[in-house]
Amino acid sequence: MDSLTVADGTEIWFATHGDRSCPAIFLGPHFYASFGRSEGDDTDRWINGLKDEFFLIVADYPRGFGRTKNPLGLDFTPAVASEEYCRIADAAGVGQFGWVGYSYGGAIGVQVACRSGRISVLAVGGFPPLSAPFREMAEISTRVATASPAMAEVDPKLLWSPAGFYAPLAAWPEREQVGKLTMPRMAFIGTEDVGVPLHGVDLPLAATVRAAAPALNELGWQIEWLDGHDHLSAIDSAVSLPVVKNFFRRSLPTR
Repeated sequence: MDSLTVADGTEIWFATHGDRSCPAIFLGPHFYASFGRSEGDDTDRWINGLKDEFFLIVADYPRGFGRTKNPLGLDFTPAVASEEYCRIADAAGVGQFGWVGYSYGGAIGVQVACRSGRISVLAVGGFPPLSAPFREMAEISTRVATASPAMAEVDPKLLWSPAGFYAPLAAWPEREQVGKLTMPRMAFIGTEDVGVPLHGVDLPLAATVRAAAPALNELGWQIEWLDGHDHLSAIDSAVSLPVVKNFFRRSLPTR
């Protein structure tokens, strides 16, 4: 693994896989360089399925995951996320990069794309690129952070970071900003996706994407439905990796 040090002294850890001459892809959350990893886990299957054709970056980020410390809590804004992901890409020696992220990682990918101009191909999984439930996600994140018991091994700021990310997006001009994206872009989602039930807040994610589909198609988005899958099963490499890989193959020049 490699690392970069940002202005406040935090080391952000990341890893790269594959040939640098290949098109670059950033595997955002739910993928991490070390957090939650074990030999032969699903992240490895994603990496192994893509690294022969693409140069991959995967990080212990947002801060607080894996080897990267100093989570920012409510100071973890969409602008900070975009800036620090781009710093990771810089440290990996990459200018433009594709992005695949799932759920939280899908929401982050849209923000990096809209704010940086660095993303060349965008695959958003398990999250609506339009009509996104930002208020609901801020509410869920706040409830989780408030209700979670204190744990010595978990920095409380890690639990507050999603609330910091989602809260300002309630006032973000989503339609205007998403409408400016021109790179190849795809949303992939299970037909039965209702989120992960937490604290009694319903998130009809698949229904939201269905309702937004005409507008997304008009804006040039491709939508891939994963039949019979919910929020937890749709990210499995056996389910969505082939769809994502084919999208990247069509959208990025490969050797």
